[in-house]
Amino acid sequence: MNLNNVPIKRKLTTVIMLTSSVVLLLTAAVFISYEVITLRGNLVRNAQTIAQIIAANSTVALSFDDEKTGTEILSKLRAERSIVLASLYTRDGRMLAHFPNGDPPSAFPPSPGKIGTVFEGASLKVFFPVQEDNKQLGTLFLESDLAPVYQRFRLYAGLAFLVLIGSSVVAYFLSHWLQKSISQPILELAETAKAVSINKDYLVRAQKYGNDELGVFTDAFNDMLTQIHQRDAALRENEGRLKEALLASKTAEGEIRNLNAELEARVQSRTAELGAINKELEAFTYSVSHDLRAPLRHIDAFAQILDEEAQTSVPPELRQYITKIRQGAQNMGHLVDDLLNLSRVGRGEMVRKPIKLNAVVDEVIAEIRMELGKREVEWRIAPLPTVPGDPGLIKQIFVNLISNAVKYSRPRANAVIELGQEMADGQLAVFVRDNGVGFNMKYADKLFGVFHRLHRAEEFEGTGVGLATVQRIIQLHQGRIWVEAEVGKGATFHFTLPGMYNE
Repeated sequence: MNLNNVPIKRKLTTVIMLTSSVVLLLTAAVFISYEVITLRGNLVRNAQTIAQIIAANSTVALSFDDEKTGTEILSKLRAERSIVLASLYTRDGRMLAHFPNGDPPSAFPPSPGKIGTVFEGASLKVFFPVQEDNKQLGTLFLESDLAPVYQRFRLYAGLAFLVLIGSSVVAYFLSHWLQKSISQPILELAETAKAVSINKDYLVRAQKYGNDELGVFTDAFNDMLTQIHQRDAALRENEGRLKEALLASKTAEGEIRNLNAELEARVQSRTAELGAINKELEAFTYSVSHDLRAPLRHIDAFAQILDEEAQTSVPPELRQYITKIRQGAQNMGHLVDDLLNLSRVGRGEMVRKPIKLNAVVDEVIAEIRMELGKREVEWRIAPLPTVPGDPGLIKQIFVNLISNAVKYSRPRANAVIELGQEMADGQLAVFVRDNGVGFNMKYADKLFGVFHRLHRAEEFEGTGVGLATVQRIIQLHQGRIWVEAEVGKGATFHFTLPGMYNE
């Protein structure tokens, strides 16, 4: 924009209007963009979390092509108000079950789409794989209604537009009023200088409008003999302007604080929304676990009554069956607890701080010794590094690995469990080694899967969830875990965590 030939009154008005409009537009654009990006990310993470939970619970339904079980699992989504459609598809693309039940099948995708999330219009669609043993059993589809979210952003845009229009109108009238105090003296000086130049009349004096810089310039132009006096007046006026500038700076600082407070309030509001979503997920998990525990408690209780009633009137073989029923119910209860612990890994906020691993190992061994009874175990604990991480999760790693080492070295008369550090591919790593029964390495890829066990339950107790929990914790810390073993010669678990160091 060329303003060289534009009158100074219009220049001042134009500059003030452009500056205020650009600042308001940039502020509104940045704020709305930030809100859109943040909320879309939160919506995707929430939808993927829900899909992961539903997919994990749908493996049995897809494995046995059980439409009733699939429908019951999908019906749990009533607690999620944002989910409007959900469906399960078998491996060959056939729809097994859908939610809500009353909607016709035509309302759902006829076949599973590409795995991932996509925003379409006022909805978020998620296609999530249902897997078991790294084998895809089918696909889960979820659709979230985003109309309330978009309605809120339209409200934000409308408010921003009204603020922009109102601010532009105010800026225009303010600039039109304020520019007179600047342009009028300049125009007066220009007219006076022009008259002196044309008429050669040096008695002409410009009218003085004030004691600002233009006033000083007018005084110098009118009377050079009073220049020193005008300089002192200018210094006094500059002092007053400095106070005004300081006052204006404090006012601007207060406005910035108000803006920061408003942004803080919005952040707290978003945090509260995320907290509410997490509470809903926690309630959903609790509901599922309660529904699983209740029948197990009933089975165990009734079996205990049968056992007590059958002390003398039932053959020993039948009493053994009753005992096996109770053991199965109790093992199932432990399995539910382990699965819940696995689902909670990473859901809470991680607290990272330096952790001395030797102190953690000593604490875990002290707890395990209380359960060993008269059994003798030789512990070989070398100096271990310090690692930044979540203390509770890091301890859970060693609880599972050391417990496994103790359990699978049980057949050895002289059980030896060793913990130390090593270098692996240029990284500092920690290992847990035992001289137990070991296993065949061709099954190592299944070791960290949920419910995968390489030994019979009659030989070694367990639920098959512990190592999956360990792997998830290490992955949450951006580390990796691997194992080396040989049948009859024990196993060694190695893992790395970023930031390990020796003091």
